[in-house]
Amino acid sequence: MFIRKEDFNEVKIIYSVLVYLLMNFGIIFIVSFIDGSFLNNNTNIIQLIINFIFILFLFYKFGLNLKKLRNLITDFIEKINIKEIINVVFTQILISLGTTMLILAIVCFIDSDFANTLNSSGEDLLTNTLASFTLTVITAPILEELLFRVVFFKRLSRIFDVYVGMIMSSILFGILHVELAIVGAIIFAIANCILYLKYRNILIPMAVHFLNNFLVSIPTLLSNSDSISGSETELLTKSDASSYLIIGIITLVIGLILFIRFIIQNRQYIEKDAFDMKTYKFDRLL
Repeated sequence: MFIRKEDFNEVKIIYSVLVYLLMNFGIIFIVSFIDGSFLNNNTNIIQLIINFIFILFLFYKFGLNLKKLRNLITDFIEKINIKEIINVVFTQILISLGTTMLILAIVCFIDSDFANTLNSSGEDLLTNTLASFTLTVITAPILEELLFRVVFFKRLSRIFDVYVGMIMSSILFGILHVELAIVGAIIFAIANCILYLKYRNILIPMAVHFLNNFLVSIPTLLSNSDSISGSETELLTKSDASSYLIIGIITLVIGLILFIRFIIQNRQYIEKDAFDMKTYKFDRLL
């Protein structure tokens, strides 16, 4: 298919996944061969390097250059809606928090020891705090939006339709974030798919992703400093589970109401053939 110079190229799913896996295996093998102890003690730094290289690879395959980047940024500045970005992030946090509290409450009623294990697993110390912060707040949003929205969502939508592409890419995104807040991750991905359809500019979902990961990383950094000072995570009890259950239900319901409202407000952008280049010229912007 002929692609004009001002358009972005399309990258296939299997190809991009294979390249990413090969990069991971290759770099990890090389580092472990040179110095195995460095690999064990600096996993975040290694992953940061892998992500950075893969992002550059995607930029190259998309055909990104300075002119296209300037156009993308200019379009982003013209379209950005701060209120909408905050609303999407707030909704995701509510749903993730509500889901997490519900799961912990239910598990605690069944097996309190296992619930405490789940609760503490999300508060493990992160090695190389600066590297982990950069990985979570900067490279992860860029890589994940390019991979799950521009590659997965777009390709799956053209193979099937936008509805299938949105659901499948969002579930894959949620599976990647295997944690208590997996439901929130899937809904967050769906919201970013809608924003991508609405604005035709991947920088909008990236901005949402940046803000979300930044806010989510703050408690982790605070818990990190608390752990260093010697404080320990409080154990959940049956009475805690009752409070978690009530608060979790209320928080989740509010989050779902906001999410449904967001979908209704933007339903006109969720069209079955939204990636049809003949109609929408979606490849003019990334």
